[in-house]
Amino acid sequence: MKSIQITAVLLATSVLVACGGGVPVKLRIDEFSFALSLDEIMLGATSELAKAHLLPPGTQRLPEVWPESLPDIQYQLKFDTDPVPIDLTPPPGSEEADKYSQINDAKQAVRRIEINRLVLRVEQSNISVALPELTLQVADESDANPLDRHAWFSIGRMAPAEPGFIGDIELEWFTGGESFLNAQFGDDLKELAIRTVGEVSLDTEENRNLPRGVGSLRLIVVATFFVEPLEAL
Repeated sequence: MKSIQITAVLLATSVLVACGGGVPVKLRIDEFSFALSLDEIMLGATSELAKAHLLPPGTQRLPEVWPESLPDIQYQLKFDTDPVPIDLTPPPGSEEADKYSQINDAKQAVRRIEINRLVLRVEQSNISVALPELTLQVADESDANPLDRHAWFSIGRMAPAEPGFIGDIELEWFTGGESFLNAQFGDDLKELAIRTVGEVSLDTEENRNLPRGVGSLRLIVVATFFVEPLEAL
């Protein structure tokens, strides 16, 4: 799966100071966008199923409709999206630097960070089966190796949704997940990578049609940085 784009918007600083907690500065990352393509997953599944001896020898691709002449199969196809690098501390003078200047200029004065909202927004979808459960993973290096399982930390899950679902799916945090993401935002160098992993069920007894379709998904993260005003000067 190919990542499309990622941008971020730093919202205006509030003029209210929360009871000793500092001035709240809200950060919104709202364009972590990618396509979840079952077409690509099924295209790449042929060799995996052949190795599991679930397809006739010489099969080049899965049939659109599972033939009655073949025995039914039940198989879980694992997938992951391409990692998307995020750099909230770009070099001074770069095109991206101004977006995060309020946070980076006052980084020594940040007292705490609070994740306000983290959702997966399904914007468009023609996926023919239920949207699978997705696990959100974060790495503390923007160029983390996608094949190094030790580099990735699972922070939460998005529940599955019915075929054709359009809307928001709230993240359900795993133990330690919110603290891990807070730590990434709290580092002096706020560089990380995000991806999703999941499984698609192939059950020809239940559905003889090959799962198809593409979903346009967007991850939205809103966090508040509480800055001590006097130390930020």
